[in-house]
Amino acid sequence: MIKKITILILTLCLNDLISGQSLSEFLDQVSANNPEIVAYRKLLEARRIEARTGLVPSDPFISAGFMPGNTYEAGNKKTWSVSQSFDFPTKYLLQKKINNSTILLAEQEFNLGRLLVLKEAEMTLFDLIYNIKALNVLNGRKAGYDSLRSAWQRMLETGETTIMDYNKILLELSAITLEITKRKTAVEMLKEKIRYMSGSNEYVSITEEYPIFTVPDFDQLISEKSEIHPSFLIPEIEYLIKNQEVRLTRTGSLPGFQIGYQSEVLPEAAYTGPVAGLTIPLWANSNRIRSASAAAGHSAALRDAVIMKLKSQSRSDYSNMLALQKSIAEIGSILESGGGTRYPDIALASGEISVTTWFMYLEVLYESEDRLLELENEYQKALALLLDHELINRPNSRY
Repeated sequence: MIKKITILILTLCLNDLISGQSLSEFLDQVSANNPEIVAYRKLLEARRIEARTGLVPSDPFISAGFMPGNTYEAGNKKTWSVSQSFDFPTKYLLQKKINNSTILLAEQEFNLGRLLVLKEAEMTLFDLIYNIKALNVLNGRKAGYDSLRSAWQRMLETGETTIMDYNKILLELSAITLEITKRKTAVEMLKEKIRYMSGSNEYVSITEEYPIFTVPDFDQLISEKSEIHPSFLIPEIEYLIKNQEVRLTRTGSLPGFQIGYQSEVLPEAAYTGPVAGLTIPLWANSNRIRSASAAAGHSAALRDAVIMKLKSQSRSDYSNMLALQKSIAEIGSILESGGGTRYPDIALASGEISVTTWFMYLEVLYESEDRLLELENEYQKALALLLDHELINRPNSRY
């Protein structure tokens, strides 16, 4: 039994998928049905519509008047007019560019929100896989303890062992039973969270093996993330919008126009014809260009700071991932060379060591095996976070 458990632990890094919904299928379901992503998608559509406003001139102005004279001879005066105001054409072109950039910003913010949900779903699935693996290992250990308890109970009845050794087995069995209960509770809670994140009323069977990830070259990784990751693109787009706003503000120094048609009817005559006007900018745009330029400068500095921080964090995450990979290989090698519990089992069966000594060895072995499970989970999460940009374009994802 112990040998089987050791073999199970040593093969944890194998990534052959078992029956059940694959990680790719699960993430596709989350992307399509997750309540938060559905809300983000509706918000994106609202922001797209909002960004298409402000591209046309102001509404036409229509007026009419009736002005009675103060004497009968003066008669009544009637007036009406229709006029339309226009800004300088350059302003509409620049405003359209800003609106298009605003749509790009909204799309990247949607991608970031969607990406965060997909990453949370991915991490939740990894935690479920980890807890299921740990539960399987615990069940194997419990089966071994049950066999040991039965054998020691018979030995106790024949006087071949002591009650203290037998009670030690019972205590260890009780402790592992409690740990199994905790793991089962954790598994059920994670399944419920997966059900919610996938937008499903029922839990769908998910693969119980980690996916296969290829460790990327760091320079290539940063290059790819810089091109498509929303966290890198959003500061760039925000800076672009600020620069476009500077150019738009400069159009405030250009004249505006007004054209119309006006009529004035008097008792003895009528006057009707076109009218035109010109807005002369004198002080309305005062200091606005300087303010917009200062905001653009701040956006540039913020963009550089954010991107530098993202690259630094990625470098740190990459080093952590490599360290986890090395630790997994070292512990796995030690466990493989140690032979599991083969020799202590022989010593216990021959009476060379006591049950207490045997359990002391098992405690060290099981701690190493449990740590290997934890490291594997941490490694999978670390590598998945480094490759999170591949979740953005689903057909070209890493799965």
